[in-house]
Amino acid sequence: MRRDVRILLLGEAQVGKTSLILSLVGEEFPEEVPSRAEEITIPADVTPEKVPTHIVDYSEAEQTDEELQEEIHKANVVCVVYDVSEEATIEKIRTKWIPLVNGGTTRGPSGQQVRPAVGELHGGRAPHHEPVSRDRDLCGGECVPAEVLR
Repeated sequence: MRRDVRILLLGEAQVGKTSLILSLVGEEFPEEVPSRAEEITIPADVTPEKVPTHIVDYSEAEQTDEELQEEIHKANVVCVVYDVSEEATIEKIRTKWIPLVNGGTTRGPSGQQVRPAVGELHGGRAPHHEPVSRDRDLCGGECVPAEVLR
């Protein structure tokens, strides 16, 4: 059994990574959002699996490529966040983030197969969106629906 879980949130600037983290901790979306949240640790006694969970925010403006690679290597879960109303952030999943997490291979930094999970956060900003099956195409059909992770 794992002693702890480390979750890394990646994605383009301004897609909502920090807002997601702060809303989890504060139970509401913050009005003022910093460019990056400090690492959050959720104690074991409040998680269903009784395992401490560390949530790590990434900011391209504040961190180096070397720091990013170190965080990817330490992560048990990498969550790529995107804005459903900004096509460029969706395209970067396939062209930037998945290859970065995979290290340019079909396997992750520790040799495990990386299978991205896709889903959508409905924040009311996008007037319409295409179904998740379209997003699966971004990762070559190798995605796990986010509903499986709930």
